[in-house]
Amino acid sequence: MVSIRRYLRVPNELKPSQIFKQDSLSPSKIGLQIILLQIFYYTTATILFYCWGKLAGYDLEIKKWLFSWENIEFTNAFGLSLSLLWLLDSLVCVFFLTVIVGRSKLAWDFAITIHAINFIVVSFYTWKLPSFSWFFLQILSSLILIFLGTWTTRWKELRDTFFEGLVDSNDGENQPTASSQEHNDRTVLGQSQIQLKDLESQI
Repeated sequence: MVSIRRYLRVPNELKPSQIFKQDSLSPSKIGLQIILLQIFYYTTATILFYCWGKLAGYDLEIKKWLFSWENIEFTNAFGLSLSLLWLLDSLVCVFFLTVIVGRSKLAWDFAITIHAINFIVVSFYTWKLPSFSWFFLQILSSLILIFLGTWTTRWKELRDTFFEGLVDSNDGENQPTASSQEHNDRTVLGQSQIQLKDLESQI
């Protein structure tokens, strides 16, 4: 039993907590980030499709809605609703992109990678080349992730830099204040000792 646990134990360098501490261009870290973003991308879409299907009274075909392009059309209400939900999914994934990646220079890479993987998955699921409407939807979705993701990650970088500089400057200001306080305390102590000596000499 002990030997089985030893073989099933995940090496320390492969744990997500250790991978996220690596450099931003580390292959293992980039791979983990891609997997997490793709999971969140499909999970968010699944939740949106499920809620919308229940409210609208449709038969739930989550797998077909996720991995098929045949329902994506701009000529009927059903296709437009699915398209809007996919765009909403991209809008929600901007948050995950900001938290997981957090680098403005890498935001567009991950945005394109998410949709490239989605294209591969859809192609293997349907074994057909997607329609023009589906490609147009993917372009709009990727643009949302690229522009909003770049903006939010850049804002996060600037915020972190600002607070780091603010903390450093406060540390530098506290040191002279503390030293001046110590100097004043010593001066007051010295003056009080001199006054005590004068009183003793008068007695």
